[in-house]
Amino acid sequence: MLAVPTLAGLRVNMREENLFDCEMEPRIAAPEPAAGALPGSLDVREARTADGSYNDLAKPWMGMTGARFGRNMPIERTFGEEEPALMTPNPRVISNRLLARKEFVPVPHLNALAGAWLQFMVHDWLSHGENDPNDKFYVPIPDGDSWPGGVMEILKTLRDPDRSGDVGRPQAYTNVETHWWDGSQIYGSSLARQVRIRTDPTTGQFLTDGKLGLQPNGHLPLDERAKIPGLELAGVNGNWWIGLSVMHTVFVREHNSVVDRLKIDFPEASGEWLFQKARLVVSALLAKIHTVEWTPALMNSPEGRLAMRANWWGLAGETFHRAFGRRGESEILFGVAGSPVEHHAAPYAMTEEFAACYRMHPLMPDDYSFRSHVNDRELLQRDLIGVARGQASSVYEHATFDDVVYSLATSHPGALCLHNYPNTLRNLPPKRDNDVLTDLAATDILRDRERGVPRYCEFRRHMSMRAPKTFAELTDNKDWQKELEEIYGDVEKVDLLVGTLAESQCSRNGTPPGFGFSDTAFRIFILMATRRLKSDRFYGEDFNEKVYTPAGFAWVRDNGLRQVMERHVPGLAPHFADARSMFFPWAKGTAG
Repeated sequence: MLAVPTLAGLRVNMREENLFDCEMEPRIAAPEPAAGALPGSLDVREARTADGSYNDLAKPWMGMTGARFGRNMPIERTFGEEEPALMTPNPRVISNRLLARKEFVPVPHLNALAGAWLQFMVHDWLSHGENDPNDKFYVPIPDGDSWPGGVMEILKTLRDPDRSGDVGRPQAYTNVETHWWDGSQIYGSSLARQVRIRTDPTTGQFLTDGKLGLQPNGHLPLDERAKIPGLELAGVNGNWWIGLSVMHTVFVREHNSVVDRLKIDFPEASGEWLFQKARLVVSALLAKIHTVEWTPALMNSPEGRLAMRANWWGLAGETFHRAFGRRGESEILFGVAGSPVEHHAAPYAMTEEFAACYRMHPLMPDDYSFRSHVNDRELLQRDLIGVARGQASSVYEHATFDDVVYSLATSHPGALCLHNYPNTLRNLPPKRDNDVLTDLAATDILRDRERGVPRYCEFRRHMSMRAPKTFAELTDNKDWQKELEEIYGDVEKVDLLVGTLAESQCSRNGTPPGFGFSDTAFRIFILMATRRLKSDRFYGEDFNEKVYTPAGFAWVRDNGLRQVMERHVPGLAPHFADARSMFFPWAKGTAG
């Protein structure tokens, strides 16, 4: 892996060379400040708006719902591919011959909560929203393939209409969630959604105490407006499965715990004030957990752990922060959190390339076993479809919430490598009427081509990385070399997703044991992981006791996923007591 001292220099270079703006004039209009919050709420200078506007007070549209995705590649290199290149090689052939899971390849040092956490975070950052129902790609089905109809229909991504400044530029797409790291997967990206989350499911009344709605048994309420029966209500509940159900339930409970804590110090505070402060705290806690716990768990090496923890605490370290607090503006010495806001070469936005690098569906197993946390006795077996969409909530009819958390924490995610893409996701039935049968693996390939994400070799060159000249340089696996050559013929044509999954097993590209994702993806993360903090004033100048309150600021400082789980699933504490990371396997129950 790249040496830790080199990472800061790489980040500086990429901030100037790999950030590009797609928001050409006229820019989208932000609402008036009061439109982003409920009546009586805090000034936007001290609270997050529902739609993400006014994070940057000088450019209130920046990062809000409906803002365009940015790019990490030069704009002129991001035109979407067209026929025949768009279908070459055939995405379904790639799905069948390179991605399809032959047998489940696990990551022994991680638990399945790691995969659940990833999707939990991605739902906060980005979504292209519903696809265009009136415009489709038609992927030819290869001979001998059993796909019904002889052709695969894939709905095109809904495009943002061209504006006056878009002439001669590639197609742009918008984010239907806020771009900020603001817990929008919990709180929603619109005021209407936020009101629903803050409603008591038993009475149907808006909760005026600042809390989020839960059923009396502590579970999420069901989404009565969803077209899928049994789907649980959340700020974002698309692509729902049991892992998301767990994460959302835990952190809705955590929000309510923060409200209770703040109420002690501020007994006269309004419910709206308590809600807004608790949202700041929970969002920051999520960002901290991802930075200092999740990412280091997937980069299970001393250098990787130090580099990611330094993003939050700086090289001075956590102990120094606790003893002396922040002692300067340097993000290298004292961490990005709390350093001055800076957008660098472009206004803040999630990027298409970042979204492409987070295509990590191989983390998902196809089959699940739910077991008692007391004695590890199996209670229920289900496939991925049986724990997804509206079926997720029914798992709790057979296993307690503690049992479900325990079962995920004592099982493993899949490795990010070729031949390990969940077959369930390659044959995904329609969610509702008018949807199409989906091969998500083929769709992932086509999406990158459609949205102008460069193919693997070009992608690496634009990130100042060496591109392989042969398939042998891409991967040490000789079987994979042969398969890649048969399908692509030329290493320059290898798709980004395929290349990252091939290199994950390749020591020649610098991927050490325990490194959960590819070196190429990591290069993007070096840039974007800090950008999500550096551009957000609530992790910049406003990351302090005045805005968060002393109790709220201390809550972020003193808590991690371990403390969150101790609060909300205390009966499982013996299982994770000795786990160095909460994303490492927990101890199993024993019969007694």
